[in-house]
Amino acid sequence: MRGDQLIRQWKIVSLLSGRAGRSLDQIKGELGVTKRTIQRDIDVLEAAGFPVISQSRDGTVYWRLLDSTKESAELSFTLPELMALYFSRDLLKVLRGSPMQEALDSALQKIGARLPASGHDLLRRLKEQTAVSVTGWKNYSKSSETISALNRAIRRQLTVRITHKPLKVPEVRTRIVDPYRLWYTGGGLYLVVYDHGKSAIRTFAVERISGVSTTNQRFEIQEGFDFEAFQRTAFPVHGGTPQLVRIRFSPDQAPYIMERHWHDSQKLYPQDNGSVILELQVASLWEVKRWLFGWGADAEVLTPKNLNGDDIG
Repeated sequence: MRGDQLIRQWKIVSLLSGRAGRSLDQIKGELGVTKRTIQRDIDVLEAAGFPVISQSRDGTVYWRLLDSTKESAELSFTLPELMALYFSRDLLKVLRGSPMQEALDSALQKIGARLPASGHDLLRRLKEQTAVSVTGWKNYSKSSETISALNRAIRRQLTVRITHKPLKVPEVRTRIVDPYRLWYTGGGLYLVVYDHGKSAIRTFAVERISGVSTTNQRFEIQEGFDFEAFQRTAFPVHGGTPQLVRIRFSPDQAPYIMERHWHDSQKLYPQDNGSVILELQVASLWEVKRWLFGWGADAEVLTPKNLNGDDIG
């Protein structure tokens, strides 16, 4: 199949990028195809303009890709590495509008300019068979100055005063916070802070922060705070003290639930009738409740019972 051929050619480009090269026997062992197929693929790559050379060592012919892109690079990226980075640009659309996007666009343009025509052609053919679609991401075109100010405060460990408008509250609020980290998750960018007013670790959606004022007060991260542990309790954003959540999904939806990773704490318990029970240890029941709305009658909350109610903070 044409798709298999393209993937195999990509793998051959990767194998031939090593300084020592590969013999046909070595490539055969790694790809599990005949020498004739490998030779035909190498011929196709050569015809497409890839700088493939052969060298004889101890009576064995080794094939290698002459990687001219290394000569001018301060970092020694191989041609397949550059191609993979350029191919991943669609995955980075979620950062559109952020200061990072401008730098990423510039970097990818430089990478694209260094790729030979043959590399672009192989990527084009691969893209015809592999689509990347990212939905639900947020636009940060109006938050560029906010993100830059937060990055500076995080780097210098300076307390900041932020103006923030919660989603369900009409008025803008002011908070004094120690900014710990900018965290990209669930299609959005969030600020993880120690909130002086609440005396607690909190998260704020960056697009809802309308102003940042840096103070001269330096802060130290709260003793015992572990972002990795905080992240493990979040679903998907708000971390804290975890609590047990158990949800039964219908037989129709069980296969979909079982084939995906929903949370680091998840445990799955398939049932005899084809349903599955998903068990989580998460901090925010409100976020779980919002997630459950999309499942309707296919999701039955077993624990805690108040997850079905309106009294979740």
